[in-house]
Amino acid sequence: MGNCCSSPSGDNGISKKNIIQHTPPSPPLPPLPPVPPVSQPQPLYNTPVLSDNRPDSFAYYYSPPSQPYNYGNNYSQQFSGKEISVDQKSINDIAGSIYTETTTESHCLNCTSNLVDKDLDGFPSEYCSDQCRKDASLDGFANPVCILCKEFPHVAGSKFCGKKRCRNLPKCYFCKVKDVHKGSLWCSKTCRDKTPNWQNLTVERTNYMCLVCGIEYALKGRDFCRDECEQWVKNNAPCILKLPQNADKYKDVHNQFVLAWKHPHKQVPPIHAIWKIYCSNLLNSQYNAYRTEVEKIQRLEGKPFPKGDGRRTMSAGNEQRRFHGTKMSCQIGLQRSKVCDDNQCSVCAIIKEGYKLKYVGTGTISAAFQRFGSGIYFSGTSSKSDDYNEGSLVNYMGENYKVMLLNKVVVGKGHALTRDAMTLMSPPDGHDSVLGEPSANGNLNYDEVVVYKEAASIPQYLIVYKTV
Repeated sequence: MGNCCSSPSGDNGISKKNIIQHTPPSPPLPPLPPVPPVSQPQPLYNTPVLSDNRPDSFAYYYSPPSQPYNYGNNYSQQFSGKEISVDQKSINDIAGSIYTETTTESHCLNCTSNLVDKDLDGFPSEYCSDQCRKDASLDGFANPVCILCKEFPHVAGSKFCGKKRCRNLPKCYFCKVKDVHKGSLWCSKTCRDKTPNWQNLTVERTNYMCLVCGIEYALKGRDFCRDECEQWVKNNAPCILKLPQNADKYKDVHNQFVLAWKHPHKQVPPIHAIWKIYCSNLLNSQYNAYRTEVEKIQRLEGKPFPKGDGRRTMSAGNEQRRFHGTKMSCQIGLQRSKVCDDNQCSVCAIIKEGYKLKYVGTGTISAAFQRFGSGIYFSGTSSKSDDYNEGSLVNYMGENYKVMLLNKVVVGKGHALTRDAMTLMSPPDGHDSVLGEPSANGNLNYDEVVVYKEAASIPQYLIVYKTV
């Protein structure tokens, strides 16, 4: 009856049927995660993306199919007569490799020769290195830069670069759920106020970019985004850096200049630029030491001004900001941003060396108006300092400009005078300065502050304005 019915004899003489064993079909592997169509590439990163109708919030997240299906700890099957074991990790690796191969180019978009690098969590980038990212940005080839670091180009479909520190926004310090506001540790004022001693945790930033690198917002209370930029200024002092018009310091100096312009016959001139002055470490040290010395003797900090309404109080050493007009030979603040080496340029000399008593009275105007002797003169009235500023008049691109210095002055305990005292070489005993005050019985129309020590003042801002 054929082989299927043959009955060979065994050793024991018992006949057995030759039974062919049929193995049941193995269950197929569960499907791998779906692969996005090549024609519609998906973003590579789990990145917050700006909502169309809420530009100030992060509405949703792109997520690659990196979350694996749970197939159990071990899945075994019979295949071609051989038992194989496919564990969960292997399946995840397969899924990840298929996703990677189908959603990104394997070579750098910039150099096209090197393979792309990967982020800290293993996802591929679009460039092989940070240098290629920078080169692509400089050449205008890359996407606009990341809205957080403002250094590397953002990846496709996102406002952030591939750097994990940028695209993974931190969660609120208190609730641990919502994303923080930019430059803050909290998602809201409510969460901030619920945090004990939150003032010790804040890292606030200004509304303007770092004056040195211009890449990141400056830290609150400082002009720089990080210690490295501040150290660069210290290493290159004396120098000047231009303040952006949206900076609070620019607005503060601008308002003081305009409000202090009191001469009725002179129109308030438009300000062209305001520069922050960074003096040498030596000048800063001498000024700070003198201010500390005056404060130690006079103990003025926190006391109300003698002629005020009692609401304004004095700072340490009775430090005040006062204007000073002088001559200029170069075009600093206009054509150049570096101090010059011309000994006849008083503006640059003051920025480099501070105010020197040996130059007192050397100007043609100041020599005739030393009402209070041989001292260094300042005024709270910008239009009065402009009277001594003819020597700074320069023509730049067909327009006339002047410059004026706004300085920090340790007034200390001032001795008020309403009439000339041209023989003075120092303030009266027990005083640190002389205050020239306008009076109906005196001969001053506008205020003056005179100090007799070089360390009592230091330039802080350079104001460039047009003549009218």
